[in-house]
Amino acid sequence: MDTTAGGTHIEEIEPGDVLARNIHLGSRVWAASEAFFFLAFFFAFLYLRALNTNGIWRGWPHHHPNPSLAFGIAILICVLACAAVARGAASVAPAMWRNAASVALVLALAAVGLQAAQFSSLGFGPTDGAYASVFVGWSGLFALMLLGTCYWLGTVLSDVTRAGDASPEVRAAAVDGVGFVLLVLAGVEIAAFILLYIVK
Repeated sequence: MDTTAGGTHIEEIEPGDVLARNIHLGSRVWAASEAFFFLAFFFAFLYLRALNTNGIWRGWPHHHPNPSLAFGIAILICVLACAAVARGAASVAPAMWRNAASVALVLALAAVGLQAAQFSSLGFGPTDGAYASVFVGWSGLFALMLLGTCYWLGTVLSDVTRAGDASPEVRAAAVDGVGFVLLVLAGVEIAAFILLYIVK
């Protein structure tokens, strides 16, 4: 019986190659789903700002939510640096990729920590107007998604460290996949920063 997949005999396909392709494809699908998830907040921002029901887009009279720009800039810098380092980790020498991935993990965790610190000092909640609800929803769920990606990056580091570099194509695919997802999250954070801190 001749079982083929795309002209290649199944017996000739290495398990590491299949796993690497699955990781590559899965990371792209996950990144796209995250982008579409945050697209809802983008449209909520535009719709509620244009609608401005009862003139309370920016909060109740005499109370306009104003998040700290310093926190916003610090979070943006951490996320951008994390994405750049994680994307670079896939292309550096095998001896250096763990260091680069570890730095990306620390930067991502710093961004999550900064977001938590910002929430503790916001001075407003999601019920203080349409802007406040979009801000809290977008930035809070972004921090949650980033924390999940940190977990993923941590598992990539620990799995490959435990297994060694016996399968470099799987290691490269895993690091590239996490880096791609972090790159998409960096794009989401750029959009959030522009809308939530500059346009308001």
